[in-house]
Amino acid sequence: QSNPLSWSSGFGRFYLALDFIKVYRGQPEPEFVYLSDSRIPPVVNDGMVKHDIKRLTTNPMESSNDVISIIDDNEAQKVKDKKDRSAEETYFKYMGEEMIKQSGLSYTIIRVAGYNEKQPGTDSSTVRLQKMNKDIVPVSRADLAQVVASAILEPNACNLVLYMTKSQTRGVKDGYLWEKFARLKEKSKST
Repeated sequence: QSNPLSWSSGFGRFYLALDFIKVYRGQPEPEFVYLSDSRIPPVVNDGMVKHDIKRLTTNPMESSNDVISIIDDNEAQKVKDKKDRSAEETYFKYMGEEMIKQSGLSYTIIRVAGYNEKQPGTDSSTVRLQKMNKDIVPVSRADLAQVVASAILEPNACNLVLYMTKSQTRGVKDGYLWEKFARLKEKSKST
């Protein structure tokens, strides 16, 4: 006796095409920490992204002709020496942020202005985590590693985009990293 649901009993072939799969999880901590560029503004509108020339603009009304800049030999050497970041690098870091946000993974995006070689504890400034890109200065790799390690274990760091800098005021103590993540999470909910 034949099975009424078998492929040979009149049913056609079944084909399922998937464009993408999005996974929803209830993980309390970030699954991904991404280091990005502090030159990316806190809010990026569609008109600010110029895919044709791989640049971000600060004014969405600028045309592509206004964004292109001539780089002289000194500027080109800075980019080659990796001491300066190019506008194209900033564009690709922004695109990486967007891919992570749309992936379905929980994330923390930390935007930094660069790195310095200071050892932890050699200056009296403290790590600042903030939502805006004001007064951003380079941070030490050790301080950045501490923030990344804290973010991986902190539920309040889930789905946050933040700027990391150092407070220039000597002796400023504004709490542990988990408290800083909690304050940023509250600010994100209120906006």
